[in-house]
Amino acid sequence: MDKMINSELVKALRKERSWSQEQLAAISGISHRTVQRIENEGKCSLDSIKGLAVAFEIEAVKLTIDKAEQIKTKANQRGRIFGLCGTGLGILAAYIGITVSLLANHITYGEAGMYYGSIGALGGISFAMVGVFSHRLSTS
Repeated sequence: MDKMINSELVKALRKERSWSQEQLAAISGISHRTVQRIENEGKCSLDSIKGLAVAFEIEAVKLTIDKAEQIKTKANQRGRIFGLCGTGLGILAAYIGITVSLLANHITYGEAGMYYGSIGALGGISFAMVGVFSHRLSTS
């Protein structure tokens, strides 16, 4: 059964020691692919956690994420996805509305260009805000 592990902590401890993923795999007795999966997904077996704990010379429990933290992490990921999808759909709807107005001769090409640029800039800012706020929530 896979356990959740603090992948950011594993990366930080590995980089602190200036180890590559291959070196960590060799020292901890787990495969390179497992180290990659741990750092990307935060999932691994109890044996892998024990191997990493021995390699980093810390208690295994310090590497794991408790159940409440898992729920918070999953909720944060879901919120980030919904936020990004909502922002993307809003931008798409705005572009469609501007295009329809342009095709119906309600606005000029110059106005449409200004609106497209404004929506693009606001969309970029919105995406950035979703990313920043979701990162702050995940680290708090």
